[in-house]
Amino acid sequence: MNSDSDQLDPQSDPKPNALAPITKEAKAERPKKRALGEIFSRAFQIYRDNPIMIVPSLIPIAALVLVMVIFAGYMGLIAVFGEGEFIAFSALAGLFLFLILMIVLFFLAEGMTIEMIREASSGNKADLSYAWQATLAKMEPLVLTSLLAGIIVAFGYVLFLIPGVILSFAFWFVAQTVMIDGRSGIEAMKASDRFVEANLSDALIVVLASMAIGAVLPTIPFIGALASLLSLPYIYGLATLLYLDGNEAQEYQSKTPKTTVEVS
Repeated sequence: MNSDSDQLDPQSDPKPNALAPITKEAKAERPKKRALGEIFSRAFQIYRDNPIMIVPSLIPIAALVLVMVIFAGYMGLIAVFGEGEFIAFSALAGLFLFLILMIVLFFLAEGMTIEMIREASSGNKADLSYAWQATLAKMEPLVLTSLLAGIIVAFGYVLFLIPGVILSFAFWFVAQTVMIDGRSGIEAMKASDRFVEANLSDALIVVLASMAIGAVLPTIPFIGALASLLSLPYIYGLATLLYLDGNEAQEYQSKTPKTTVEVS
């Protein structure tokens, strides 16, 4: 009789334990995804606590002023001592080199700011020297990948408006994929597209908010240009924090083993 009662005892059934595959340790390791409003406030907090983040955005502006002064002086000398055809050629060549320089410096500033935001998001102070070194190490893939993405987006707008808009959203996080994940080229663009698809609603809100900031601030009388310049680290911060947050969640899901329970 005792043996029969032991077999029928529900407390001896091992099945309830098999239905609890998630341990307390696994739950503790699961990263908590920030709410979108928290990302907006966190980006502002990081910028407020690390005002040095504006320095990279000032590099293209300083270069612009310096190059304009040098170019004006050079063209003055050419006008006095040069010939007409040589003046035209020099002006075109100088303009071309100037555009290349500004593009490179713009991507340099963006990469440095992303690196500083990543450092500050981990609780450290943004380090300008470290951001400079880290960005220089990834300068080639950053410039080439960003240029490639920009050319593809431009073709999208030239051919049809809607593909250009879609590509703008899909490639919005290309710089983050290069600086944070170390990707480049087509791989970086695909990673940006996958990230947007996986975080579609949050990504759309961040991109639209960034575009709105970039469109509204320049219209402010007298201080519009300055306000636009000062807003760049915040705009980079929104995209970078969202990317970091989404990456942590994706890494957790990829590393978490799937548990199957057989019920017999």
